[in-house]
Amino acid sequence: MSPFTLALLLVFIYIAGPTLVRPKQLKNYRKQPPGPSSLPIIGHLHLLGNLPHRVLKSLAKKYGPIMSLRFGRVPAIVVSSPEAAQLVLKTHDAVFANRPKLQATELMSYGSTGLATTEYGPYWRNIRKFCISELLSPSKIQSYAPLRKHELGLLVESIKRAATAHDVVDLSLLTSDFMESITFKMILGRSKDDRFDMQRLIEQFMRLAGAFNIADYVPLLGTLDLQGLTRDMKKLSKEIDEMLEKIMEEHEQDPNKQKEQHKNFVDKLPCFVTSTHKSP
Repeated sequence: MSPFTLALLLVFIYIAGPTLVRPKQLKNYRKQPPGPSSLPIIGHLHLLGNLPHRVLKSLAKKYGPIMSLRFGRVPAIVVSSPEAAQLVLKTHDAVFANRPKLQATELMSYGSTGLATTEYGPYWRNIRKFCISELLSPSKIQSYAPLRKHELGLLVESIKRAATAHDVVDLSLLTSDFMESITFKMILGRSKDDRFDMQRLIEQFMRLAGAFNIADYVPLLGTLDLQGLTRDMKKLSKEIDEMLEKIMEEHEQDPNKQKEQHKNFVDKLPCFVTSTHKSP
């Protein structure tokens, strides 16, 4: 959290704290596992600092392997021992399987309906099954082996040419281009399209999704968009939507889409969406 954001939070607490905190809310939080005292409105956000993992480790030594924290309006249980982690991740994994409702996923993932952002349940199981059958099943992975071999050969050749010319090689960039090319061909059935800067869109998506967003924890401040994240998310969401619309339209007009042997992941999406909406 930046010093500017923290300062705004403290001012907000001073002005609005007494009117927004209810005794009933405090009573409910006393029923939680042990944890440090919290501030009104922001809870324990002020404790995290720039190295939250070290802060949590220090707190766990004092309050135990299962402790309660509150980040704004969001209650959190922190587990920090193998035994506690096993309870959460294995014994009671279904209870903790849901994803949080974040502004980033709501704005940039069509209302948190993506595989990695939607709630655990029948819908999630359906899209997971579809992705596995069309992309990650053993037969599909094997069918893409020639593609991976071809693209890897191109990558090696480009490195050889750079070595011969004594040029500097940016392996991160080459690897990123390599993965992008494979992804395009696996999902879209064609080579990378220069009209769509997918790599840039993915990088921006990850940056915005991973940023600390005060709106997720103190909704009253979210409407002010103090960090400018809401504006950036809406702009990126529009870019992604326009790209996907063009891709879907072009696939609808593809003369080979009626032939089963030419169908790729995107070609099969409309049928999957239709069947999912018809499911009870």
